[in-house]
This record gives sequence, structure tokens and C-alpha cells, in this order.
Amino acid sequence: MSEKDFLLQKIWGSWTGKVAGGTFGMPVEGKHREVIINMHPPLSGWSKHHRQGINDDEQYELISILALEALSDDDFANRLKAGTILEPNYLGSYWLEHLLPQYVFTAEKSAYDNAKNGVPWEHAGDYVYEHEGKVFGNEYADWIGAQMKGELYGMLLPAWGWYENSKDDLELLKPCLDLSLQDALIAHREVGIVGELFISAIISVAITHDPFKYREEIKFPKSEVYKWDLEGAQTEKFDGFTEQIDQIGICSETIISDIKRIKAVLLEYASLIDSISTEDVKLYFKFIDPVIDIYIDNPDSRDLGKHWTASNKKDWQKTLDGLWWLFEQDMIKDAISRFKDFPSMLERRLKPLRKSKAVHTLFNNAAIVMGLLYGDGDFIQTVRISTECGADTDCNAGNAGAIVGAYLGQKLIPSYVKRFIRGEIIPGLKEWNDKSIHNLSKRTLTQAERFKKFLHPNNL
Repeated sequence: MSEKDFLLQKIWGSWTGKVAGGTFGMPVEGKHREVIINMHPPLSGWSKHHRQGINDDEQYELISILALEALSDDDFANRLKAGTILEPNYLGSYWLEHLLPQYVFTAEKSAYDNAKNGVPWEHAGDYVYEHEGKVFGNEYADWIGAQMKGELYGMLLPAWGWYENSKDDLELLKPCLDLSLQDALIAHREVGIVGELFISAIISVAITHDPFKYREEIKFPKSEVYKWDLEGAQTEKFDGFTEQIDQIGICSETIISDIKRIKAVLLEYASLIDSISTEDVKLYFKFIDPVIDIYIDNPDSRDLGKHWTASNKKDWQKTLDGLWWLFEQDMIKDAISRFKDFPSMLERRLKPLRKSKAVHTLFNNAAIVMGLLYGDGDFIQTVRISTECGADTDCNAGNAGAIVGAYLGQKLIPSYVKRFIRGEIIPGLKEWNDKSIHNLSKRTLTQAERFKKFLHPNNL
């Protein structure tokens, strides 16, 4: 398979995963995990709860494709060299032209409304901005919107050589991070930006994984075997062990290794730019690291259900709930300090905080990683587990689906997943009528080849 065909399969798989995952999680968006687990029929696969529809999570990446396609090669090259290819004023003009207001929410809506009221796009995502004697702001600047739309930039700029350690990790990911940062800045700040950088980076890495040439040492959990004899049931226990296996696909060990390397890259990247700090990155991973630690300690998916029930809260659930409670208190203190001179913005910031767990970047990032690790390379289990975490289920399952789809590629996504969505994306834009995910993938590939042409002209 040529590199071009390989990349198309990976981009196609990621887009299919994005749409399928978002569709899977959409019926229970905002619901608590106990409600989801107790649904009838259970949300264990496609069911009567599901139907395809417009998902706002996908539309921003489609707009970015339109913005890239509108650039001549000369403009593309010049903007790429200057680091302004998707700078806010340019990309924002496409938001105003193509978005339908009924599908715009939280941080994106604040930025959109700010821009329509004359705020320059470069400030539309600011927590506070004074313009012509008026106070504007974006009280949702650290929420999930940037994280939900980061996949495209990993598809456009894969980290080729990641698994061969051919270059420094930051060098491999920096083009992707730079482009993703430009998109994130249109409506987000601080940890909200980190969310998009993480999603774009892991897609960039996953794209380069060859699922047909895969060997990994995996950890098998301890187990129990029940035997029946004349005296009744007896239990025989077996210790866990590790074993190197050849397989097709991806498994959690590789995903964990990739996440840890990406964390190191983001810490280094944050030290080089002004838009985020290393503290923002550390805060972001404060909700991911415990999930990884708990999984490494016990990768037995049979125990996962124990952590969901209200009567037996422990391990990851207790840890993350405790972290969120502390973070929520910090958000209140931060709001009082940050907006002390802007009472209207303070009120806007505090009003939605009680519901913020459902749609904030943090906690939801942990739900994505939960699905990736306990799903262990199985597409439907990945999106199911991410969905069962509750909160922003369509965003989380869409992100997780896109990531595992990028690792696997289109050919390895089960027909069970593809059949329901019929190869279609249902766009919610003023001027996007093509529903074909395959055509969308080819358009994405065309732009990826443009980036390669101008970033690496000697490698064509």
C-alpha cells in the first residue's frame, strides 16, 4: 500500500470513528452515568435510542477545510510560513459565513456573538475584553468546545516517524500543534486550548501506527476459574502475567505509551509559547493520569462496572469526583479574582458552574481515556465505555471513536459500526451538501498533501 493510500485509510477511519462515536453518544448527552447504565434497552450497541442527525461537534472542522480549500497555493505557502494559515480573523470570517446559529453553543457561541458585535476575532475567546466602552467576554473559554474539534489537524499533519523515534517528539508534533493552536485560539483559552492540542496530537500519532505490523507486550489480568464437583463450587485462582503477542489493530499498552509521550511534548511546547502554560498542561493531565495508573494496576475490564455504582464508589470514580470537587472550588475562587472589576462577567461565569462538569474540558478528557484504555482497541467497546462515563457523551465518544479509528484505519472498523451510519456525515452548515464520509476523507487528504508539499518539498 502506498503512503497516500495508507493515509487515506487512516483519515477515513478517523472520520468514520468521529461520526459513529458522536452518533453513539448523542442520545444520552448530559445524562449521569447511572442513568445511562440502567437504560432499557442498554446502550451496549446500536439500539432504538439511536438515529443519525446533525452534530455541532463536526461542523467546525468542516469549516476549516473550506477555509483551507479557498487558499491559492501561493497564499497557502505564505500563510503557512508566517504561521497564520488559520489565524482567527481569517477562520472567523468562515464561521460567520457558514455557521447556523441554532447549532452554536457555549464558547463558540460567545466568540461568534462577540465577533458579530464588533470584537476582533483574536479577542473573541478572551475571558474579558473591553471594546468601545463595553465589556465583552467568553465565560466558557476553558470548556470542551476546542477539545471536541481537534481531530482534523492531526489528520492533516501526521507525526511520521513517531514509532521509529526518527526525530525528537516535539519536532514531529510541532507542525500539528501549531495549526491546532491557531484553531483553538478562536474561542478558547488556557486548559481549553490544551484539550484541542491533546486530541490533535494523539490523532497525529495514531495516523502513523501500522495496525497490520503490530507487536506488543500486554498484561493479562489475574483470574478465577469456577469448577463444580460433588461437593459444590470450587475456585481456582491464577496470577496475572505479561506476554508479547502479534496482532492486527491496537491495544492499551501502546495508547498509554503514546499519551505519556504526548504529555511530555505538550509540557515542552507550553514552555515555548505564550498561549498556554505548563500549569495548564499539568492541570489537564491531572484528570487523565489517575485513569492510566488505575488501568495499569488492574487492566481487568470485568472490574470496570464496580466503579460505576453509587453504592460502591472507589478507584477512578472516587478519585475523579474528588478532583472535580476541588477544581470546582478553584473555579469559583478564580472567577471572583479574575472578574472582580467586571461584575456582569462574574455573574455570567458563576451562573453555569453548577452544570460545568457535564461540558468542561476536564473530567470529559478522562472519559475519553477511559474508553480508549478499557476498550483496548475494540471500536464499539471504546465508544460505549466513553459514553457510559456520562457528561458530554457525544463529544467524548466522538473523540474516542476518531482516535481508535485513526489507529485502526477504515478497513479494520467493523461493518457493524459502518452499516448504521451508512458512510454519511450530516452537516449543519449553510453550504455543505455532500454527506459522503469517503469524499470528506479525500478532501482532507488533498489538504494533507498540500501541507506535505510546502513543509517537506524534498520528500515528495
